[in-house]
Amino acid sequence: MKKVLIIEDNKDLAENIVLLLKEFGYETFCAYNGSDGLKTLFKVQPDIILCDIMLPDLSGYKILSSIKKIDDIEPPVFIFLTAKGERVDVRKGMELGADDYIPKPFTYTELLNSIKAQLDKRNKFLKLPGRIIDNGEESGELLTMKDYIFINDRKHPGFYKVQDIACIISMKDYTKVYIGDGRTFLMRKSMKDWEAQLPQNKFVRIHRQTIVNIDFVESLRKSSSNRYTIKLKGGDKEFDVSQRSVKKIKLFSV
Repeated sequence: MKKVLIIEDNKDLAENIVLLLKEFGYETFCAYNGSDGLKTLFKVQPDIILCDIMLPDLSGYKILSSIKKIDDIEPPVFIFLTAKGERVDVRKGMELGADDYIPKPFTYTELLNSIKAQLDKRNKFLKLPGRIIDNGEESGELLTMKDYIFINDRKHPGFYKVQDIACIISMKDYTKVYIGDGRTFLMRKSMKDWEAQLPQNKFVRIHRQTIVNIDFVESLRKSSSNRYTIKLKGGDKEFDVSQRSVKKIKLFSV
């Protein structure tokens, strides 16, 4: 069963589309603004996205741009639904990589035909689940949405690779996320939630306030009889940790 995510702030229209698509065997999900749409995308991994351009927070263009920045995954079919039918808007959407563009008002037949046409087109390029064909050759295993995290940053919202997170530091009701390239983000997310989401073989909670990605550990030195200091790559971040945490990280050779 194909999954369809509808990102549309007109609730009546969104609910009518849901009823229609369910009749034709699609599993549907709704979001009424851009931020919720990206979060839902992360959770349900839809096959198709139907997205309005004019949304209360993020525009449909920003949503599509965020999706296109995710490397190594087969992106969902993306279809714009919008009242903006001018040629310049159509061109902008297509330049960003939209698969189709349906101006409002549209008929349900137009919508169903567009979805079917785009899925048929996409299937011609797929050989096996999880693999994509490029110039007749397999490009290898694709990452899934589980390998990414959506960061709802005001200036740069979008998806970021989990493997690029260097460390996470608790700040009471928030956590500060440090990306390996030097960027930082503040998120309203608990350390408990982070632990449940992050792969345990890569991320270790070295004490109450800090989680580190062991791939970013540059050095480990003994600072006292039972304490160590960990330094992370790409900066001057250092953390004091106990011998117990060192064993958890499995860095005996560092």
